[in-house]
Amino acid sequence: MAPVSNPLVPVPPAHLAPPAPPRPGLVGGLGAMFTGLGIIVKTPALWPLALVPMAIGAAITAALSVVAIGVIPGLFAGWLGPTHATLAALVGILATALAVILALAVGFGLAQPLSGFALERIVHHVEKSEGAPASPQTSFFVNLQRSLASVALSWAFGLPILALLFAVNFVFPPAAVITFPLKLVVMALLVAWDICDYPLSIRGVPIRERVVFMKRNAGAMVGFGLGLALMSLLPCALLLAIPAGVAGATRLIASIERAEGRRLLGTGEEA
Repeated sequence: MAPVSNPLVPVPPAHLAPPAPPRPGLVGGLGAMFTGLGIIVKTPALWPLALVPMAIGAAITAALSVVAIGVIPGLFAGWLGPTHATLAALVGILATALAVILALAVGFGLAQPLSGFALERIVHHVEKSEGAPASPQTSFFVNLQRSLASVALSWAFGLPILALLFAVNFVFPPAAVITFPLKLVVMALLVAWDICDYPLSIRGVPIRERVVFMKRNAGAMVGFGLGLALMSLLPCALLLAIPAGVAGATRLIASIERAEGRRLLGTGEEA
């Protein structure tokens, strides 16, 4: 005997599906960075993994800084001679300071690809907590190759644009009203690409599709990069930028994929 439906209980039409969540924008991207920081801080199991890029970045920065401090002042003293000792000291201090800043950029730029094995586990943890399908396990050398290719692509496009903006500002200083915010946007996009790209690159998603994904969600990517810039102003927070950024980026990408109703896959297809 067929069951009789209860006429008092309304049955929704089968073709109606729950509405998709809103797509994260500038504000969502901005908050994702701090969300990632909260994930790292509140999850003791991730602390050892978060220490890996911090240790690698600090070690590379310290080694390069020691070399700069030990070598650069002596070079300028030798070039300018004892008759220009004061000038040599001032120029040496400025050059050393710039070299230390460069060492910081190089150290933390290399920390991400060199700590890929730890960052991949952070990605898997966040994906599991978000209910997203787990990304495939990949080897250290595959992660390294993908990360270096991603970094090379971003800077190949970003550095010429930044150089052009600095040149315009140098030739025509009043243009800083326009060039300064443009430089902030470019830097934010470069940072967002470097960090947000990682959860996608470990899936084996082709670079072309990653570029399309970033372009389609440019507002969220700019917000994410600005969030990293703001977080770096907090005491000692810069040391957590990479692991917190990867955690926040993984959650942000999961939110975007839920809004789009599809997931980027490593086969080059979307489902």
